[in-house]
Amino acid sequence: MLYKLAHILRDRFGFIWNLVEWGNALVFALTHKAALKKIPAILRECSGTYILRLAELADAPALATFFAEQPDDAFKFFKPHAFDEKTLSKIIRNRAFLTFLVLDGEKIVGYFFLRCFMNGKSFRGKIVDFRYRGKGIAKLQGLTATKVASALEMRVFGTISPENYASLASSKAVNEVRIVETLENGYYYIEYLPKKDEK
Repeated sequence: MLYKLAHILRDRFGFIWNLVEWGNALVFALTHKAALKKIPAILRECSGTYILRLAELADAPALATFFAEQPDDAFKFFKPHAFDEKTLSKIIRNRAFLTFLVLDGEKIVGYFFLRCFMNGKSFRGKIVDFRYRGKGIAKLQGLTATKVASALEMRVFGTISPENYASLASSKAVNEVRIVETLENGYYYIEYLPKKDEK
């Protein structure tokens, strides 16, 4: 229900949506102030071959370039927002839209996010540079997002096309995946749960 309402507000009532976004970000940042401070340590713990960190405003140009370099098929199942520098800057400034980068040295090779709401729910999305597919980055993103969400005491949801076999596989590798419902467009609306042996 929240997912559908959010899309209606965003698509049809832009002004109201902006107010909701502002209020949600303010309340979320205040109520999760202590837990948010744990995120850098979680990202360091999950880093290894690839470095994970929160996106900063100065990253918006490089992130826009990252998206511009991806082939069209990368966006077949990944369309959470626009990918221009202005939109990315707005998202990075939103304190309830937690955006993360995966780096190979200084190069952005992955992007993922947790879009958090003050009711304790969050929505997850991720994309990996087409040149780095098959290297375990999607699994790393999923595992890290789960750890961050657990620290924030947030439930994690998302949508996956049943045709997106790679995303389903990487999600099931690091999460218990519960299908909540099938949406009108055929996508699964799912909840990502920690693996039982990792709780």
